[in-house]
Amino acid sequence: MAPDLFRKTCLATSLLATGWLGNFAIAGDFPEDPMGWPAVTSINKPWTRWWWLGSAVDKPNLTHELEDFAKTGLGGVEICPIYGAVGAEDRFLKFLSPGWMDMLAHTTTEAKRLGLGVDMTTGTGWPFGGPQVTPEIASVGLTMIREKAADGKAITLTLPKGNLQCLRAFPESGPFVDLAGSVKDGKLDWQPPAGKWNIVGLVSQSPIQKVKRAAPGGEGNVLDPFSPDAMTGYLAAFDKAFAKFTAPMPRAQFHDSFEYYAAEWTPAFLEKFHGACGYDLRDQLPAFAGVGDADTVSRVRADYRETLSELHLAYLQRWHDWAKSHGEITRNQAHGSPGNLLDHYAVSEIPETEIFKDVEESQIPMIRIAASAAHSKGDELVSSETFTWLGEHFQVTPEKLKDAADFVFLGGVNHILFHGIPYSPEDAKWPGWLFYASTNMGPNGGLWRDLSAFTGYLQRCQSILQQGQASSDVLLYFPIHDIWYNNQEKLPLFTMHNQDAWLKPTGLYKTSMELWNNGISFDYASGNMLSRATVRDGKLVLGGHAYNALVLPGVKRMPPEIMDKIAGLSAQGASLVVQDGWPNEVPGFNRSNERRDELLDSEKKIRNNVTQATEILPALASLGVVRETMTAAGLRFVRRTHAKGFHYFIANRSSTPFDAILPLAVPFKCAVVLDPWNPSSSGTSLPQISNGQQGIALRLEPGQSIIIRTFTDQMIKGDAWINPPVDPTIVAIESPWKIEFIEGGPILPTPTEAIKLGTWTTRPDPDVANFSGTARYTTTFDFNPPLTASCRLDLGRVANTARVTLNGKPVGISWCAPHIINVGPFLKTGRNQLEVEVTNLASNRIADLDRRKVSWKQFHEINFVNIDYKPFDASAWPALESGLIGPVKLLVSPDEARK
Repeated sequence: MAPDLFRKTCLATSLLATGWLGNFAIAGDFPEDPMGWPAVTSINKPWTRWWWLGSAVDKPNLTHELEDFAKTGLGGVEICPIYGAVGAEDRFLKFLSPGWMDMLAHTTTEAKRLGLGVDMTTGTGWPFGGPQVTPEIASVGLTMIREKAADGKAITLTLPKGNLQCLRAFPESGPFVDLAGSVKDGKLDWQPPAGKWNIVGLVSQSPIQKVKRAAPGGEGNVLDPFSPDAMTGYLAAFDKAFAKFTAPMPRAQFHDSFEYYAAEWTPAFLEKFHGACGYDLRDQLPAFAGVGDADTVSRVRADYRETLSELHLAYLQRWHDWAKSHGEITRNQAHGSPGNLLDHYAVSEIPETEIFKDVEESQIPMIRIAASAAHSKGDELVSSETFTWLGEHFQVTPEKLKDAADFVFLGGVNHILFHGIPYSPEDAKWPGWLFYASTNMGPNGGLWRDLSAFTGYLQRCQSILQQGQASSDVLLYFPIHDIWYNNQEKLPLFTMHNQDAWLKPTGLYKTSMELWNNGISFDYASGNMLSRATVRDGKLVLGGHAYNALVLPGVKRMPPEIMDKIAGLSAQGASLVVQDGWPNEVPGFNRSNERRDELLDSEKKIRNNVTQATEILPALASLGVVRETMTAAGLRFVRRTHAKGFHYFIANRSSTPFDAILPLAVPFKCAVVLDPWNPSSSGTSLPQISNGQQGIALRLEPGQSIIIRTFTDQMIKGDAWINPPVDPTIVAIESPWKIEFIEGGPILPTPTEAIKLGTWTTRPDPDVANFSGTARYTTTFDFNPPLTASCRLDLGRVANTARVTLNGKPVGISWCAPHIINVGPFLKTGRNQLEVEVTNLASNRIADLDRRKVSWKQFHEINFVNIDYKPFDASAWPALESGLIGPVKLLVSPDEARK
């Protein structure tokens, strides 16, 4: 069996074992209708993180929420128990208690009935930890002892509290003196010999952290993230809780981002370091403490970091193997760790990235790390914690949500998880139970009523993005040893929030952004991943993906065994580009001179057979790598293979419309265009030539996205794709409107006849400015031009979502701008009745609560904070625009636009 097919089969088998396979389409499946969408599955729908506040859940409310999730188009949930609501303490369930396990069993059973999937965090809050974590397996901090002694003067030193790992005195020359035996009751009294001495020691402390945002029964110490044995001890509580569990198991266990703060040691570290690095760290204590030449200091500290990276990898692998033994898979957020993020992401079947506040293209290289990990193994899914702090509570617009979703798709994600929805019982007063660091996508968040339009869009996009394989042109070596090599004392953490410190200064980042901006798709590979790579037909193959070239982007340090592997791949015919010079150093302290010679010897074997360059684009062009030139117009893309050609997801991230021949780098005989907002809207297109390149005629508004399905050798029969005309005939709808408020609060304002369109917050009724919910606008208009199926309704400005009904028939939901919807089939000659139900954000109602000093923020722990982590107070918020603002008009296409 081919390696990539084997990986797909393993993932499908894991999903089947948990009962969550359903109609999951393994990559390579193709819809029977070449102009249609793949089958709808729970996997290609968006999922959500589901916070169980206080685990104060009950079966009726669980069923009610799960049914709502299914109706709204969600595919599954991830259960994350956290702290609870004040006043609900009598409902709290202790994590993993029989009562809690009964609620989990009810959830997985009901979810299976409803076609939903269930994941769970292997713990409560974050990171892993709880009452079963004793000091012996808790996370461990490290304190450095640095003192000087000279001239034979006696020294007295009070040591930091903790466990003394070592204490030595190093002279300017000669052997060290071990001082550990001279310590009594935490104090060192020592009479040094003559000369100058550096006294260096290490003291570990444990425990050092409690679980953050823990749920009842999950409070306790944080687990040691560098000890696989600690993980085994931690999981014993789960084994006991699940021993008699007969309900469907969760699909996956989840590990949140690495937030094991100040964890820098583990009891077995010295032994593991010696085995991995070939020397005793205690012999190089001065360098570890920053004493000596900068190169030696950086080498020893890099060895320390690499050892911790390997230990954390083993920790994650132990967790993954445990989950697998129970028929589950894993999802892991590797970011935040001090280790090789690529290898850490790759432990799980579903690596998960996240976005936090920013949706900027400068984040793409970071997001690509998770996607690359999946691609390196031929795995299908890349998930994202999406919408975290995308804006202030209750003020995130649908446009921001779509932009963020498109952004993570472009970064390689194809399995979005909302962040998220808090469980909130029906008896909780509005706005219900809440979580402080999220965009609330639930029923009380202000976005729920029309959310099915957005979930449908995401489902259709993901059904394509889960098809086939990513089609990346170039593989970039991930230079983790360059990143580890520095004389920074504290353990550096590679988070989403400090990329300026560790990622953006690298040649990897510079090259990645140049490729991104110039339409060349790429993945990353670690040394471990390259050890699995092969060569086929002159292309480097990893995880079933074939790459035109491997690039070393300004790499300075590389283990000789990795260079030896690269040399072997080059000798077999793989194209290698060495950018900005060859690696000329090896990482680490031990045998550095001998290992450097080995590195240079491997390089000599292939120096004359590789492409050496400073500028990456000409180098790749010389190897036949073809750019997707659409990026010059501000378009961004994802390209994936399918059984008969390629799929493109394309988004216009510029501020101007694109209206031209869209060039495509892959040859094709025919293409199908599919609109993910309108599942019935598709059409064929034949190749057109522009600037010597094949393409299709396409119009994309700013923020608009589209799917293109190419066929390499096949003609597809069907209606031709029709782009909206640039200059349609405009028929203004200027008749008066009636407005009536149909659901929401704090109270329903009185209806009003004969209004002009505009934000309802400026109306004289004082109840309206504070209202959040839905208002129905009704008007009539006469339509006399010839009927045309391509006639569209332009609602103008809408704050924020709209449901359209024309002549008593539902037309559809407009989720975000541009609020244009096809109404041709619903129009009739003469008098027409138009109804538009507009739902605004929850912001205005929340501000009213705070102005009236209503006590609605009642939660344990952090309670409820704003985006700057200050106490939340919306009393000074101005009223946000709300309602149908317009102008509303019909866009009537000329007859020739339909030919």
